This record gives sequence, structure tokens and C-alpha cells, in this order.
Amino acid sequence: MDRVSTGEQLHFAAPLLLPKRCIIYCGAGGLIGAELSELCEREDARLLVWPEGVLPEIWLALHTDEIDVLMVDGDHLGDIEDTIDFCMRVRRACPSLPLILVSSEMRGDDLTCERMQACDVTLKVPVSQVRLEGAIQAARQNNAYFLSRRHWENS
Repeated sequence: MDRVSTGEQLHFAAPLLLPKRCIIYCGAGGLIGAELSELCEREDARLLVWPEGVLPEIWLALHTDEIDVLMVDGDHLGDIEDTIDFCMRVRRACPSLPLILVSSEMRGDDLTCERMQACDVTLKVPVSQVRLEGAIQAARQNNAYFLSRRHWENS
């Protein structure tokens, strides 16, 4: 935490949820887009919506350092196998990019590392602000764990 001085008072500022100030959303907008938009507005961050199916992995690889999290709407992409394939291609191209998969097909939210080969977190639709914030925090932590395991396995 950073120490912030305001006049004679000293208080601690919580770390930013979106330090890079950017979320990419592969989806059609809708309710998820509205929740993300509200979150980004509160965090003074950009929300880039890609409604045209899968986003090119090469573009993501070039901009990974500028993105806090990629959220993929599995319902928007269609077939679950195509969605998982896309997530795995992104994971290979951009291993350090935290990835959240949202879908109505999920039984429930999973903030564990169980699906780390494809994504860092899964959320069941519909989503809420509180769940989005928790998912972003968990995705960053899980991604760090994924990277450490990957490094250990490649050593």
C-alpha cells in the first residue's frame, strides 16, 4: 500500500484494481458490458469492447503490457470448444495476461486455478460489480501462480 499525505493527516491508499487502466472485453456488450463500463468509469480506466468474435492473439500479444485483464464472453463466442480453443491460444500467445471467462454454461464462479491452462477465473452470468472486482483480483493472483509454475516447469 502507498502512503498518502493530505495536509496533516496520513492514510494508506488501497492498491488500484486496474493499475494499467484497461480492460478488454470480447463480447457483445449487454449487461456484462454495462457492469464493466461502470467498473471502468469508477476506476478511471478504459473499456475496449471487441464484438466481432475472437480478438487476434497477435494484437493481444503486442499490447499485453497495457491491459489489466481480458474478459471473454463464452456465450458470445458460441461453441464451448471454440471458446476454450481461443482462450488456450491467448494463453500461449500472452501468458502474462490475466484472463477471465464468463458464461451462462458455468455451474458457478470458480476463482481457483483449476482451469489455468485456459483461463485464470471463470464467472457464471449474470455478473455483479462485487463479483467482477473479486474475479479481477483473483485472476491477477492466479495468473502470477500460473507464470511461476510455467517458469518452474520450463527450468
